[in-house]
Parts: sequence; C-alpha cells; structure tokens
Amino acid sequence: MRHVIVLLLGLFLGFVAALSLANALQRRHAWLRGTMHVLEHDLRGAREATRANACAAPAALPQVAQRMRLVAEQLRPALLPEGTHDRVLAQYVSQLQDELGQWDPTAACPVQAEALTRIGHACDACHRDYR
Repeated sequence: MRHVIVLLLGLFLGFVAALSLANALQRRHAWLRGTMHVLEHDLRGAREATRANACAAPAALPQVAQRMRLVAEQLRPALLPEGTHDRVLAQYVSQLQDELGQWDPTAACPVQAEALTRIGHACDACHRDYR
C-alpha cells in the first residue's frame, strides 16, 4: 500500500513539474507571439478597411501604419537572441520594414490594397521558412 501511495505522489509531482516547465517554455516566446499577433491584427484591420472602401477615415489607417512600423522595428530583437545573426531572417525583416515604409495610408484604396498585399507577401515569405 505504501508503494502505491509513493507512486501516486511521484506521478502527481511529475505532472506538476511538467506543467511548470511547459508554462515556462511558453512564456519564453510570449514577446514574439504578441508582436506577431499585433502585426496580424493591424494588417487584417487595414485590409478590411480597404475592402470596405473606408480608406478615407482620417486617423484610422495612418495610426495603424505607424503602429505596424513601430512593431516591425521590434521584430529583429524579438526573433534573434542578442549577439546572434541570421542573414536570411534579417533580410525578411528588412523586406517587411521596406514594404511598410512604402505603404501610404493616405492613398486611394486600390493603391493601399496593393501595398497591403505586398506586406502580406513579406510576412508569408518569412513564415514559409521560420514558422
């Protein structure tokens, strides 16, 4: 009977330790996941605005563009640990930043839709290799 109790206690403690470890590993990537979710949310919102022909909203899209540019600047430190360099990843991040820099959120909806498509392609190119 004592062996069964010790076995059950060992299983329970192992389960708790495994959950704690999984939680710690998940938190390690929280900044990266949060950064990607913000970019995805803003890109989706901008695409919906262009599809609804609501590009003339005075402050909405310029604020979204500015926020996306700021978040894109944080991609390199979020993706690469300090002191490391990945040439391909740096190229993808630079490509996304260039596309975001070329996006004019005050332009007509068709022009914005094309720019947002290029931004989406820049995201997809990186995700093909690194997701």
